[in-house]
Amino acid sequence: MSMTPFERDRAIGMWGLALCMLAVAAGWMLMRFGISWSIADLPESEHMIRIIPAYIISEVAVIPLGAKLADLMGVKRVLLFGPIIFILSSILCIISVNAEMLIAFRFIQGIGGGILLGMIFTAVGRYYEPDKRNKCHELMTASFAIGSLFASAAGYFLTDTFNWRAGFVLLAVMMLIGTIIAWRLLPEDEGSNERPDRLNLILVTLLFGVAAYYTQSVNVDYALLSVPSILVVAVIIVLLVLTMWNSKRSSNPTIPVGISGFEKKLIILMFLFSMCGLGLIQYYFKLYLTFYEFDIYSASFNFMILILGAAAPSIIGCKLVMKTGVMPWVTVGAVFVTISLLMTHFLIDQGTEYFALCLFVFGFGLGMIVTEIIISMQGITAKKDLGQHTGNLMAVRMIGILVGNAVVGAYIKEVVNANYVPTIIDISTADSLIGSMASTFGDNFKYTSQALDMGFTTTALIMAVVTAILVVIAYTLRKYDLENRQE
Repeated sequence: MSMTPFERDRAIGMWGLALCMLAVAAGWMLMRFGISWSIADLPESEHMIRIIPAYIISEVAVIPLGAKLADLMGVKRVLLFGPIIFILSSILCIISVNAEMLIAFRFIQGIGGGILLGMIFTAVGRYYEPDKRNKCHELMTASFAIGSLFASAAGYFLTDTFNWRAGFVLLAVMMLIGTIIAWRLLPEDEGSNERPDRLNLILVTLLFGVAAYYTQSVNVDYALLSVPSILVVAVIIVLLVLTMWNSKRSSNPTIPVGISGFEKKLIILMFLFSMCGLGLIQYYFKLYLTFYEFDIYSASFNFMILILGAAAPSIIGCKLVMKTGVMPWVTVGAVFVTISLLMTHFLIDQGTEYFALCLFVFGFGLGMIVTEIIISMQGITAKKDLGQHTGNLMAVRMIGILVGNAVVGAYIKEVVNANYVPTIIDISTADSLIGSMASTFGDNFKYTSQALDMGFTTTALIMAVVTAILVVIAYTLRKYDLENRQE
């Protein structure tokens, strides 16, 4: 079917937004590996571990804000400042002279990225009718996945070939090109011009920001089961209560209140699937493969299998979900995710080719879940309220990934430390100091490897049980919820 000039320009404009999404997602993982090595030309700093969390915390915090602004102001107005914040902060990262400056500018960069992340998924709903959104949502989901999975390898290559600053040049250029394309070709999209509830915006931003902070601080600044951890969780609960109380009183809340049981189930499913699947995969990516192989390129390429596994069912599911309802897709997808986690538990030790098989099955299941949930949520939401529902769902998804990462990390760290007894080399009795040191390091490495293996495979089994329970929740979803959508 041939496109009209309007449809063609709109489609190309959405590809521009997809390029912006690629840059936003890449910001998550760009400097994930070898930070000390990457920024060796900067003065040493004890704060260097904050470089990645700074971006993640601010990005997650403002996702609902970016989505809400798309409702209030329209997509093209948000394009006036979201990308500008991202590009200017990327340039400031390039000229940073110490780790503290880089952390501050990464925080600002995350604000620009979060605004765009919330706005872009909302833009799909604002520019396309429910039965026409499937391809666009699939494009944005794929852009986010590709950017997240391959940013580490790209950052490593650019640092090794040029300098760590080259990665920020690439992010700025991608964002600039994508923004120009989107701005020139996307149609005007007028917002509601309603007055936002500023207190509600602040509360929502603080809620998701503190939640993201917690996931980045636990296991680093304090243990999962510790007084500081409990205090931060208490703050999150208080903020949640205040936010919900304020949202119910507000005439224009940032996150929806009084939502249907169908929507609540979608949010729960998105959070738990992100935690059990994506959180586990991200932890494996940054720890397990790199620990044994020390080859980031091999690790990144292995995750292509995940994307290939997700491609076919996602394309078909996105096309048919509005006709069939979301229940069969999420239910069957949940079954495949459960199977993949069980496979991970039993086959992970057999080699990376078996891990690739586990990833393929996991991707196949995930391809029936994430984008279909987004499409279904937007399908029952009035156009004027797309932002608040979409932003809430996307923020919950990101928190789910981070929580899964943190919980897996805390558990595996506990397993590693549980029975570890440091070996002391007695120099006075050692026949060969070098030989004794080599033997000690070898024993420590072997112990750590075995502990990591046990912790990771046990976690995969626990999460398989959780996803099996999610199969039941998914099966309770009904098609009529989509047929009675609001317009």
